[in-house]
Amino acid sequence: MKTTSWKISVLVSALVLAGCGGSSNTDDVVSATSSSIVSGTVPGTLIEAFCEDGSYYKVKSTDDNTAEHPFEIEIPNTVGCSLVMTTNEDDDANRVVTQIGMITPNTSGTLFMAATDIDLGYIPLAMDPSNINDINGDHVSDDILSIQVDGTSIVVELENALDDDNDGLVNIYEDDDDDGISNYHDDDDDNDGLDDSHDTDNDGDDIEGNDNDLDGDGIENNHDVDDDNDGVDDSVDSDDDNDGIDDYLDSDDDNDGIDDYLDSDHDNDNTTANILLPATYTADAGRLLGSQCAQCHGTNGVSTNEWESIAGENFEHKTYSEEIMNAQAIGYTEDEKLDINNWLKTLSSND
Repeated sequence: MKTTSWKISVLVSALVLAGCGGSSNTDDVVSATSSSIVSGTVPGTLIEAFCEDGSYYKVKSTDDNTAEHPFEIEIPNTVGCSLVMTTNEDDDANRVVTQIGMITPNTSGTLFMAATDIDLGYIPLAMDPSNINDINGDHVSDDILSIQVDGTSIVVELENALDDDNDGLVNIYEDDDDDGISNYHDDDDDNDGLDDSHDTDNDGDDIEGNDNDLDGDGIENNHDVDDDNDGVDDSVDSDDDNDGIDDYLDSDDDNDGIDDYLDSDHDNDNTTANILLPATYTADAGRLLGSQCAQCHGTNGVSTNEWESIAGENFEHKTYSEEIMNAQAIGYTEDEKLDINNWLKTLSSND
């Protein structure tokens, strides 16, 4: 992949929006405990940051009726991140995806750590796919658009952990099956005729079932804080595998091909749950009967309010002091209570 250099200065401030009269529209952002703001202007763009801990951030630049739309994206300053910018992101025919690189006096690369807030200035992204070097026609530029910076506000990594083949492009925007559609936009990454959502080996690495990298970003799930790359940290994500089914209704939370009631690590956190179930237990019975528990006790029994968490607890012989619990429990037969109890025992308490 060839590098195109764009020389600017890095300014330690957040001055861009003050002069442009707009603010960026930030969505699907995993909040960072220690972060920096990367800002600049672009000709109308989706800005994405993929970070080496698996976190994902994105913003759209603000249309302020000029040719240079301002943006701000907040990323952690404790891990390396890689920027990708897309013009005409909602237009399949005219979309242009550009990998951003950084050049300092000492090194260059696509993975960097922002030590402070930085302003990248105006970034001249291509708006027309005919104006980029794109051999396979997937609308992803084969060239890196690199920005020269002074090196005092960022640290550039020599190797990008998110780029397995070292071509300068993050894994998720590769085109593994060379069909002219990047993995990010391809519903069948390995071109085997199976939709990725139903394919037990959707990246074509010959590892069936739990291939330990649900989002294909090159980070194993047990190290990835956002397994499905939806911008929601797994610790608060109610749909860990992003299959459209809430975890408390999903029989396979991590989409590894193993039903949760048989899966000793159904949340893919690399820990084994202590599951003791009768041989005749059916997961769906307890899950469906106990689904209303989520209203008070949280998704999968992990509470986010004043109600206690019930994941992993044994309720088979428990008595309740709360009237609302007695009112709920009285409606179930003893067999149904046992089903709910056994389901609760399969859930991780996250303690």
